[in-house]
Amino acid sequence: MNGILITMKLSEIIKKGNNNLDIFRLIAALMVIYGHAYAISPQEGKEDVLLHIIGFDYSGSLAVKIFFFLSGLVVTNSLMANQNVVKFFISRLFRIWPALIVTVVFSSLVLGPLLTELSFLDYLSSREVYSYIYKNIFMDIQYSLPGVFVDNKRDAVNGSLWTIPYEVSAYLILVAAFMLGVLKRKIFASILFLIIVAEPLFGNKILFTWISADNREISMLAPCFAFGAILAIWKDEIFIDRYSFLGVWILFYFFRTSEFSFYFFYFSIFISMLYISTTPFFIRLKPPFDISYGVYLWAWPIQQVIARSFDYKGVLFNQLSSSILAIIMGLISWYVIEKKCIKAGVNFSVWLSDRWSNLRSNVAVKSDS
Repeated sequence: MNGILITMKLSEIIKKGNNNLDIFRLIAALMVIYGHAYAISPQEGKEDVLLHIIGFDYSGSLAVKIFFFLSGLVVTNSLMANQNVVKFFISRLFRIWPALIVTVVFSSLVLGPLLTELSFLDYLSSREVYSYIYKNIFMDIQYSLPGVFVDNKRDAVNGSLWTIPYEVSAYLILVAAFMLGVLKRKIFASILFLIIVAEPLFGNKILFTWISADNREISMLAPCFAFGAILAIWKDEIFIDRYSFLGVWILFYFFRTSEFSFYFFYFSIFISMLYISTTPFFIRLKPPFDISYGVYLWAWPIQQVIARSFDYKGVLFNQLSSSILAIIMGLISWYVIEKKCIKAGVNFSVWLSDRWSNLRSNVAVKSDS
């Protein structure tokens, strides 16, 4: 892409070479570290800048909403492009679980024995160690390990894992909507989107009745994912340009004191990311890797270790040192685990498709004979 972006269809923007959304995922992962540091290494007089400015959200929570928006946009686009549920499940399976499994097992069987206040044998003989592995892999999140981080301000081994079951649930609901034909009917999809967006305003009494509307950090995840999904569905009719960028922020300015100002704020952030990610400057910054998931998975345990050893150094030290170490672990996770598993998932999908095609051909031949 050369020159200055004037107007571009969303369908063109979300093509891999036309954007640098990867850098926004990485920024979001680092925002999580920044925001969590105030809980893990609290320091008097220090406060999350975003929370201080807008009042209704902090940087870590906004980062998760960014993740869900981008996920809704990308995975919906992928599902609609491939029209293959099996391939979708395989790609999600190989994308999410390998790095998660390694993080969970390493935390329980390497970090745990090194950091626990229990003896080595007492730790390894505790059922809680193995339930930590089993439950977290199967989306029943367990935060504690015996004797680990018990003197920290937060004793959770990995407090970031709570978002993953919600993301997996979003994938399942998306697939169900696809299988029912909702995604192919834009009007039905738009009606469903409006219901999901309105849910938190009505106390989650329509669809997500098991989610408390009082906790906006959770209740807004579905609308953010749905916003990404509906943009993917209408991608051929949506244009993003500098006027879109300015227009959403003008709307937020005028409605900043309304009861629903947070909707306008998130909307402005998401549209701005889409626009900025396509500018020539950001395209040139596109990294050859996507380490955001690895950074996200490793950030909290790293921050806990830093807090345990250097809590006296304060929140800024935790933010900076944890960011550096999380990026290193993210790079290791990407090149050693994630990249290879993504490729393995693609190869497995191709193999499975070939096997299915051969099976259908053999059945057809037998039927003809």
